[in-house]
Amino acid sequence: MSDIAGQTTQQLFNKWRSGDAQAGQVMAQRFSDWYYAISASRLGDRNCRTALERACQRFAQGVASVTEAKQLPIWAHGIIAEEIQAAGGRVSGGDHPNALTGQRSPTELLQQVAPSLTHQELRLLALSFDADATLADVKSAADANGGYPLAVLQARYALKRVLVSQCGVAFTEVPDKANLDWGPLPLYEGGRMSLGKEEQAFETWMLSDLKLCKDIAEFAAFALALRGGAYKKYQTEQAAAPAPAPKAAAPAPKAPVSEPAPSGGGSSKLPMIIGALVIAMIVVAAVLLLR
Repeated sequence: MSDIAGQTTQQLFNKWRSGDAQAGQVMAQRFSDWYYAISASRLGDRNCRTALERACQRFAQGVASVTEAKQLPIWAHGIIAEEIQAAGGRVSGGDHPNALTGQRSPTELLQQVAPSLTHQELRLLALSFDADATLADVKSAADANGGYPLAVLQARYALKRVLVSQCGVAFTEVPDKANLDWGPLPLYEGGRMSLGKEEQAFETWMLSDLKLCKDIAEFAAFALALRGGAYKKYQTEQAAAPAPAPKAAAPAPKAPVSEPAPSGGGSSKLPMIIGALVIAMIVVAAVLLLR
């Protein structure tokens, strides 16, 4: 089996430019997943659909104009950033059910599992996702639990674990230990990064770490609900403990996500490969819209 899926985006791009159609399809899948993570995090699953589809189409139509691999991430990021801006820009928060939540309200799911988290975890999540709370407040609350950002990352994964066990949310990225290399993640999901270069740098970096990209994509609905105030009442230090949770409903079935079919053998003719890439991008975009 080829190890092409484990190659960097730059390696895939160079192979595609040299006539490798399979590398082109893997590259298309990677950029589609990346676009979905960014647009869902910024706009919400339902609001992002038009921006996502247009970005995928523009990528497929214009990627042949990029001649150097190092230019590709910046060029590609410019496309999704423009489409998100055209869609109204980053939303402050909200309730966005999707296939991963079983079309259930993310806010209601968060409130359902709150009794299974410690008050310190609830408080850290409430402060971290509240743009009105200062970063100093977040760091102060994190000091007794390993410091910032480790404590916030750990609380985030504790939340993901109870959403899996009690609500059947089919997360795939739920590590036992938080990855400190992902330290900027709470700033990004909490809407605390300065717009422009800082956010662009983080989103471009996401493309180099597919696990981070997937983690952000699958948690996006819950991040938006938290930014919308789902845990706001737990911000105070002496907040009352949450009431016992009702009996969890049966886990919702995970929506199937199909992969685009391989294009077959490679071709030495770049126009033919570009056509395959266009098809791949459109198919992947359609799949993502059904999540």
